[in-house]
Amino acid sequence: MQPSFILIFGLLFARACAQQNGAHTRREGVVRQAVERILSNSHYDASQRPPIKNGPSSAVPVIVSVFLNRIVWHDEYAEVDLRLREQWEDSRLAYEVDPREAIDEITLPGSKQIWTPGTYFSNAKEKANDAVARGRTLVEPSGFVRASTGRTIYVPVSHGASFPFLNRRTFKLRLSSFNYPIEDVIYVWANSPPLVVPVEVADDLMEGTVKFEEVAAGDCIGNYTFGSYPCIDVDITFSSSTFSSFARVFLPSILLVIASWLHFWIHGSWSVPRTVSAAAPFLIFAALFLFGGSALPSSVPSLWCWLSFCLLLSFLSLLEYFLVILCGIRRNIRYASGRAGSAADDSPLTPHGNQTLEVVYDGKCASFRENNGLDVISRILFPVLFLVWCLLYFFVL
Repeated sequence: MQPSFILIFGLLFARACAQQNGAHTRREGVVRQAVERILSNSHYDASQRPPIKNGPSSAVPVIVSVFLNRIVWHDEYAEVDLRLREQWEDSRLAYEVDPREAIDEITLPGSKQIWTPGTYFSNAKEKANDAVARGRTLVEPSGFVRASTGRTIYVPVSHGASFPFLNRRTFKLRLSSFNYPIEDVIYVWANSPPLVVPVEVADDLMEGTVKFEEVAAGDCIGNYTFGSYPCIDVDITFSSSTFSSFARVFLPSILLVIASWLHFWIHGSWSVPRTVSAAAPFLIFAALFLFGGSALPSSVPSLWCWLSFCLLLSFLSLLEYFLVILCGIRRNIRYASGRAGSAADDSPLTPHGNQTLEVVYDGKCASFRENNGLDVISRILFPVLFLVWCLLYFFVL
């Protein structure tokens, strides 16, 4: 009994596989015939716009959406790997299939040229020949076309205006047609009523140091090409860690400004440490302005406004150092010879046998009772000035 049961089960399994393979082969044959009918349509001209049914507009409506796969962030631009999805109706591509075959769509071969609206990103630089190699076109029996192309574009990035919280990055995707004016083609964002969903993002972009935040879709204002061409756009905003921007620019700049004040507490006669404290921060800020354009985003006016004030404050600190020198901090050493009753000698170039009687610091205008008067004022003035600037910058400007 057991061998017979195994034999019967094997025959039934083989029959089921044969039926499945036969159905699959028959389905492939139907799809192939439908594709051949589309390809052999002598009345189809890919250079001609699809006919429009009776409606309020004579333009072909193209439904678009964008799926973001990957983004590589730079200071001035972003390298965006995305998939552009477009849908439109072309009744010339309609075909008939047996409903029992349950064929909802067919995939056109890449060699088949059909009409497309000629969509491109008018505000971005696109990687050449990228869309051709990563495209796919599906056609439903009614002639409804769903095209998907993978593209890599380079688009400008704008940063948030609030500093030091430069944790918002926004770029705009502007879609237009380079072949057809607005009388022939119009674009609309794909939607899931009642919400418009123009952009979808990969799971990797929902997490990490730079995360997806929001989108704002709309219509372009004005003409961005010669003539009146269709245009829609969407602003895509990402947010990043506040601490990263704080530690990158804001905290180092504060430490440099404070370091430029250290010489206020160093006596004017100690020239080397005073010079380092006064000159080093100013030179660092100056070098940042001259050579730091690639390290910091130049498209953020508030950032460079902050750094400009830090440069000014460090320059004033350096200027105070020179004023102290000009005011005359001098160290006078009074000597007397080893012989009793000899006269005092004010010159430091005295014989080896002389004895030091007194060391006197002559500060002139830099001395309030020999206490470095300008430094005393600066110890109060510079921190107060910096605090007032911070309050104005964060709460007023």
